[in-house]
Amino acid sequence: MDDKISSEIYEKLEPLGIKFGEPDENDREFSARFHFDGNCGFYHISDEKCEFLILKGIFKDNVRLLKGKIGIQPKKMSKIADRLSNIEKNLDFAPLVNFFIDDDIYISHISRDLHSESGDKQKFDPRKIPAGLSEVEFSLQHSDFAREKNLYFKGMLSELFPETLSPLSRSILNELPDILNPIFVHAGFKTYSPSVKLIAGKLYTNLSNLQLAFNTMETGDDFLKMNFAPSLYMKNPKNKFKNLNLDLLDIKIDEIETYSRELRDSIQSVSFENLYNGTLCEHLALFAMLGQMIFFRLSSIFIKILKRVKNIQRAAELIYKTRNSNLFEKLSGRSIPKYLDAFAPYAEFPQGIAYGKKSIEELTAGMGFLKKAFHGENLSQSIKAAHRFLDKRDELIMTAIDYFKAVDNVLRVAGNELVDKRQIAKPDQLYWLELNEIKNIKKGDYYGNIPFSLYFKRVQHERYKAQFCPNLIYEKDINRIPDIFNGLISKYNNNIEVSCRTLNPVKEKTFVYNGEDISDSGGLAVFSRISIADIPKLKDTDWIICDYAPLFSLLFEYACITDKSLYTGLNGSEVFLRGKKATLSGDRLIIEKSD
Repeated sequence: MDDKISSEIYEKLEPLGIKFGEPDENDREFSARFHFDGNCGFYHISDEKCEFLILKGIFKDNVRLLKGKIGIQPKKMSKIADRLSNIEKNLDFAPLVNFFIDDDIYISHISRDLHSESGDKQKFDPRKIPAGLSEVEFSLQHSDFAREKNLYFKGMLSELFPETLSPLSRSILNELPDILNPIFVHAGFKTYSPSVKLIAGKLYTNLSNLQLAFNTMETGDDFLKMNFAPSLYMKNPKNKFKNLNLDLLDIKIDEIETYSRELRDSIQSVSFENLYNGTLCEHLALFAMLGQMIFFRLSSIFIKILKRVKNIQRAAELIYKTRNSNLFEKLSGRSIPKYLDAFAPYAEFPQGIAYGKKSIEELTAGMGFLKKAFHGENLSQSIKAAHRFLDKRDELIMTAIDYFKAVDNVLRVAGNELVDKRQIAKPDQLYWLELNEIKNIKKGDYYGNIPFSLYFKRVQHERYKAQFCPNLIYEKDINRIPDIFNGLISKYNNNIEVSCRTLNPVKEKTFVYNGEDISDSGGLAVFSRISIADIPKLKDTDWIICDYAPLFSLLFEYACITDKSLYTGLNGSEVFLRGKKATLSGDRLIIEKSD
């Protein structure tokens, strides 16, 4: 550290009560980085005896030992966290700090952390920190009045929303816990609450609630589990499903058309006032209801087709490979957000994905003359109906993208206004705040400390991103997420065979996964979720392993029309396969024991 920087740093920090000094030979000198493997939610501290983390923004249950023995008294640990926090908030660069402990905490050296500033950060591995949240934070993830037996799943809308939502997006969804229930309440169904919830910033859907609805519609929950809980489904897989009794929901085609027009027209009315006066919540509820209507219609049609062809892959190919167009073509050349979230970057969607459209006759060539004659006309009509509702699905997604872009434009204007008033430093800092906070700041009714709120939300969001959460979790087990995670780590460190729901399964393919989501060289892709914007990157991929790919997802459609091998049903694919040797064999994924 040169004298000029040293002088500047001293002048900034010394008035804050931060002490400087040189350690003697008996003092333990620690090194502190202000991130851990690129995640800025932790202080990473080490010396020759130990290595540990301090959770930022938390003052109890905030230490995570990585190795060795710490040997620092709790009061001194609190002082370390306080000193590092003051340094971080008052420097405009990521520092590397050396300190020692005597009667107080003394800083012996500060320099720029070139590793942090280079951007060359290794991919974060959540296995190193099973508990990135404090016990209090985990307890706050519970929903008031929720049943302990509520089972939640994480895979719905995984192509539209990121794994961890921004603080702004979370604040909006927190106002809509029962957004999926009106369609059932209208039909007189019993429901469970909440229908959706957030755990460590991650969007979960109440599977118990949907199971109750499917059972009420006289179909059982096997089809539901096949789509959204494949690990449960593969314990007893079935190719036969009872059809949904949609008469109970009274879903009318003209209602779908009307709601589609209403949502398309609503884009013109997006304004900042409409974000908080109830209009946004009404529109989001309408998006949810229309999406459910389309899903139930598609589910009913798919089950009918499956009854005729007796094979899930053939049913999927009959639906997807015979379409005249798809969403990939409709999005060609358009600028779209990676996810429908405030933090998501925009990218131009590539030109249409080439695939050979097939006729129904080509795809049913192996069925035999009598079978085709018996099912022919009915099958053709069902496939046309599937195409109609897939077009409605595509239209809804495009409307959602355009609606999001309109909201994003309104927020950008608001962000620039707050910068002009010197209430925030950068327009994108707005996304770290909750919607009500933004409204109150604009109106002059916010009495909190804006810099403190921005800092706390930023570091908590980073820790939320670091926290692994299982794809399926009971309400009663939310506090046990770190223990569940440790159990999964042990499970995947041994020889294990996972039954997967597959499309185009391979006879045998052995690989070692190096942690790269989508390899530039093609071949294998492994990820928990993928955005619509990133699906075209799979063009040179032959084998896809992922956590979720529901039958009516864009990923499943893409794999179907491009003949990719798709394996789904793992719990944390990109986490637990990292560094592992594994083999795809039929519908199984065989993972070898770690050394």
